[in-house]
Amino acid sequence: MSCTEKCWTPVECSHGYKMWPRGRSQPPEAYSHECEEENSRKTTMHLFSEHDSTRHYHDPEGWAAHEAACSRCNPEDDDA
Repeated sequence: MSCTEKCWTPVECSHGYKMWPRGRSQPPEAYSHECEEENSRKTTMHLFSEHDSTRHYHDPEGWAAHEAACSRCNPEDDDA
């Protein structure tokens, strides 16, 4: 299944708190709000942003296309 904007668009619970991407760790200093919505994971977000390279696990073709077109993510654009 291809990733779409829903995969990286931030989602808030009805209390107004940011829900973290499914299956992803949040930093220890991050505020953790737990509610039924958080626990039921009513979000399709599983990437931190459109530039999240873990997309290649779920959508290798989509990631390759993004990487080729994105100056931020294209490894050939590195000045190393």
